[in-house]
Amino acid sequence: MKKLYILITVCAGLLVGSCNDDFMERYPLDQVTDENFWQTEQDLELYCNDLYDKYITGFSTGWAYQTVSPYGYNEAAIAYGDVITDNAAPNSYSRVAANEYTSHVTGGSGSGGWNWGNIRKLNYFLDNYKRGDVAPEVRNVYLGEILFFKAWDYFKKVKIFGDVPWYTHVLETDSEELYAPRTPREEVMDSVMKILDEAITYLPAKGEEKPGRVNRDVALHLKSRIGLFEGTYRKYHTELGLDGTRFLEASAEASQQLMNAGYALYSTGDSNEDYYNLFAQYSYANNPEIILWKEYSESEGMGVAFSRYYAQNLRHRHGATRALVDTYLCTDGQPIASSPLFEGRDSIQQEMLNRDPRLRQTICNFGEYALQEGVMGADNAPLPNIPGLSGNRCPTGYRVAKWFFNEPDDWGRTTLGMQAAPVFRYAEVLLNYAEARYELGQIGQDVIDQTVNRIRARVDMPPLKLGSIPDDPVLDGDYATYCDYVPQPVLREIRRERRIELAFENFRWDDLMRWKAGRFLEKPVEGIKFVQEQFPGVVVGADVFLSDEGFIRPYYETLPEGRTWDDRQYLFPIPVEDLVLNPNLEQNPGWESD
Repeated sequence: MKKLYILITVCAGLLVGSCNDDFMERYPLDQVTDENFWQTEQDLELYCNDLYDKYITGFSTGWAYQTVSPYGYNEAAIAYGDVITDNAAPNSYSRVAANEYTSHVTGGSGSGGWNWGNIRKLNYFLDNYKRGDVAPEVRNVYLGEILFFKAWDYFKKVKIFGDVPWYTHVLETDSEELYAPRTPREEVMDSVMKILDEAITYLPAKGEEKPGRVNRDVALHLKSRIGLFEGTYRKYHTELGLDGTRFLEASAEASQQLMNAGYALYSTGDSNEDYYNLFAQYSYANNPEIILWKEYSESEGMGVAFSRYYAQNLRHRHGATRALVDTYLCTDGQPIASSPLFEGRDSIQQEMLNRDPRLRQTICNFGEYALQEGVMGADNAPLPNIPGLSGNRCPTGYRVAKWFFNEPDDWGRTTLGMQAAPVFRYAEVLLNYAEARYELGQIGQDVIDQTVNRIRARVDMPPLKLGSIPDDPVLDGDYATYCDYVPQPVLREIRRERRIELAFENFRWDDLMRWKAGRFLEKPVEGIKFVQEQFPGVVVGADVFLSDEGFIRPYYETLPEGRTWDDRQYLFPIPVEDLVLNPNLEQNPGWESD
């Protein structure tokens, strides 16, 4: 997909708000009004344009300083979403991850994700798009875009709240639906898949869409993602009493269609650079792996202060966790608990030896991914600014390399930065397919070879063989402790591959939620093995605090008892004000007395 910045927009909100009895009786033809709109294909296209930035956000635009509600991470969510998970630790701990989120901090009615403004805009289109004399085959393309966005929006809401109201038309102040109870999750998700299938039917094939617009493959990718999420959520959340089989089948089917569509993993043959370089690009126009992306243009005034602030480790000032780093295999395909190639953890330099090449392309080894001297944040290399040092601190010592764009010119553009944002990529499709086929009881070496082993091949890692999967007593023990079940070895490895390949792409929270594995957040948050000689000015017990084994504990003072998990956290609360406005709404379990 070539571009996703908006060339022309109209204020769809004004159109939505203008539908009332007092609307002007005369309709000037040289002005955009509700009565002279909807007549041409251009009208439909203009209306849809306004919705692209609302759903395909990439790294956002401008300063990108807002946060995503209710999660609390920066709006460049694709890169920052993991800061509320066990993959990363921000300098100030996440209230969501620490079970300190409450329904009283959502900000009032319509906050905390319980916002229906965009759904209203989508439904306004659905109520009006047939009014003009536009050929069905033309107008249905834009119908496909709207249905795609509506399916995506409702999917996000179900992930947050479970049952949510399903609205099919624009509501007015006297609409009875405003005071209706929530629609059951089962009915909502049936509707989501129905309109997504309609979108797939209406959207043009890849290469036949207008520049900058979504196509059929983009909708198939979303179907692959939604089907896997809902199918596994229903399987592991047995309290719902819902069967997820048909969702898993839908995920596998959509994934298979994309696997037959000519996509491939990006590779130049350099296993030590390709994975890192995939996330540091100005353009994905010719990249065979990227199914959907957002382009930024300085000349068009559509840029974002992402590369500058990410490179300087400002936003969230986060670092990766030991829990993530320990997941990476050694180059023999064995976990660190059993591989003879593992050199130990006495320093970060030592523990990165003989490991999956993606580790050093995701996490900075000391002295790598350095900023130019004189640039703010340059003192984060060759050593990271751990607590006790000045500058933009990395609380764990594991500074993140993924998304680092080594382009000083782009840092200098500030709010007009042009680092491109991949939104949907083919590697996720392969992982979705592998997991869905496993959960359907249809796993085989052929499936593993088509998916996991292709991803491993990019970085020259040994293939996974079903008859000889290595034991990992440490990871199995973590599942037994924090998850109350231990997955079969092949599923454990599919999940491992997913965590590694998609680290810092905002997947980990959703994965923990759908696997009913939220208690992984209770695992102690640790960083690098502290080596005093490397940080002579840092004082143990004052600047940094260490575990019994000598690993940095970033929340020793602020969370002395560690993070706790409550199963109510699998869903977020509805804002109290909305419960008051609509007495027919019921609060999610566990949040009633909050």
